[in-house]
Amino acid sequence: MHTTAVGSLEYKNDFFSIVIRESEHRPGSYIFSSGLSLPRFNPIIWGRTGICSNAAFKGLQQLRADVSYFALQRGIVTSNAGTPSGSTGGHGHGWYEENALLIEDATPESVQEILEFSARNLVQTILTACQSDVKVPAGLDPAAMQRFLESVSVSNYREVAPSPIAKPTGETVDGRW
Repeated sequence: MHTTAVGSLEYKNDFFSIVIRESEHRPGSYIFSSGLSLPRFNPIIWGRTGICSNAAFKGLQQLRADVSYFALQRGIVTSNAGTPSGSTGGHGHGWYEENALLIEDATPESVQEILEFSARNLVQTILTACQSDVKVPAGLDPAAMQRFLESVSVSNYREVAPSPIAKPTGETVDGRW
């Protein structure tokens, strides 16, 4: 199969970043990198899922599996590319990156499809866990996606979230009285 290089495709805003770039070591293959800002998603997810259930964190983890399945449906093989590559921009404090994914023998058109699928899928996965009635519109560019995410954010999210589970007075951390 002969493919034309795409170099690098990016979908970035203040909430998340997805980068698909050509592999330097495997012609015709691409490295898929993704990351998100946990603090930026807090106004959307705070208090809406269970203890130790950060919908944004879990959504980013789920994205790798969803991208692999999406690619497999198109006859494209994916595999683990190793540790986080830092190619999503190294945005700083509160950003989490998932391990990179190798996409093998993909056409430039299929790489573009994967990028478009990834952005919408990531956000919908997160929203399904915490605001199930909100649907992500199709075809949003990164700036429009940011505005959409800001529109479903709650400005006073800490105040309106349910109170944390409190232990009865006198109970110790290990549950003894």
